[in-house]
Amino acid sequence: MARDWWQKGRAFDLWSIPHFLFGILMGFVPALVDSVSFSFALVLTLVLAVLWELFEMRVGIRETVLNSLLDVFLPVAAYIITSYVLLLQPYHREDIAVVSIAVLILYLFTNISGWLAYRRRSRDFTY
Repeated sequence: MARDWWQKGRAFDLWSIPHFLFGILMGFVPALVDSVSFSFALVLTLVLAVLWELFEMRVGIRETVLNSLLDVFLPVAAYIITSYVLLLQPYHREDIAVVSIAVLILYLFTNISGWLAYRRRSRDFTY
């Protein structure tokens, strides 16, 4: 039987990667959109991370409490790290846009492959 790398772990698992990537993407938002402040994007990142965890609970995805907490913490941490890097080293908006697209593609790939693995494990999953 092949190992399913997408199975949920106790705290960190492969699902930690897209959670972290989401925070990186959100960290680019204030640098790309002038009307979005650091604090607004930070709060939005936190709210979306919490809503995503509530959605997972709603559709019956069971996780440990520690895993759920880390799934909220990781995007916020990634957001702060990304914002700090952008503050330390100014980049051209075009460069940030290119990196954002690359991170978005990686984010989509990890989410799609994870959801496909989840669906293989639980054939009765409904959208």
